[in-house]
Amino acid sequence: MDREELIAYVRSHREAVLSTIGPDGSPQAAYLPITATDRGELVLDARASSRKVANVRRDPRVAVVVGGADGTTLQCEGTADLPDGADRDACARAYLDAFPQFTPSLADPDIVLVRIRLTWARYGDYRPGASSSQDVDLGVPIRRVRPDDWRAARALRLEALQDEAAGIAFLETYERASTEPDAFYQGRTARASDGDDVAQFVAVDGSTWVGSVTVIVQRAGSLDYHGHPVERSRATVVGVYVRGEQRGSGLIDRLLEETAQWARDLGFDELTLGVHAENARAQGAYRRAGFVPSGVTFASSIGPELEMVRRL
Repeated sequence: MDREELIAYVRSHREAVLSTIGPDGSPQAAYLPITATDRGELVLDARASSRKVANVRRDPRVAVVVGGADGTTLQCEGTADLPDGADRDACARAYLDAFPQFTPSLADPDIVLVRIRLTWARYGDYRPGASSSQDVDLGVPIRRVRPDDWRAARALRLEALQDEAAGIAFLETYERASTEPDAFYQGRTARASDGDDVAQFVAVDGSTWVGSVTVIVQRAGSLDYHGHPVERSRATVVGVYVRGEQRGSGLIDRLLEETAQWARDLGFDELTLGVHAENARAQGAYRRAGFVPSGVTFASSIGPELEMVRRL
């Protein structure tokens, strides 16, 4: 089970047992309606004066069990908070989509929303003839772009080009990219959505794009994006970007693994990329993902670069 399947499971079951930690350290449980946001957060409502809310204010650690009646269960652990502002609005939308009958309740100032950010979950299937359990992959979902993603692809690209390291990370500038017509991004996204020449993979957290990487096939006899002859057909990684809040989460490793699998499926035995000689942050991320310097260095429009290679 992955995060999207977890969301669907919670939304279909709609009820759960929530356990919080009482003032003396003992567990306290409550059976209540629950749903999930598009980001995989669990949401419920409660009276501000309830013991569960008091417990969460004091100690945010909680456990939740969804399901059971149909022979399947979802056991979860995480941290709870009482969101406000835009976060509360997003939780309220998710909650009222699931339980529109509670609209008057959420207008009551004595009612608060509780949001649970999961740190662990396990799905169990104990129906007749089945007996299995598996940990849930809670990572941000990654997929290949679709043609109609061009607006989001454009927005994330422009954001990347404004990053503090953009000057030593990308050959393209924000000033140039921001003036490209819609048709440019429509065509680029469409090409990256299908076929064996280029693929763009994106990480989408709910409705927010938080990371992207593109892999292109460079054929022997052609010129690469630096204008250098390509002696041997290869798969090359370009356009790597992960938003600040996701850095250090392992997301870049997962994005690069998607490109590796795509290249592997096409029969390539290695991935290459170019990285600025002074971009230590990127070099560290690539080393962690299995890339090593090949010994090839070259000059590009942004300065000295070195080639890194990952064997597949």
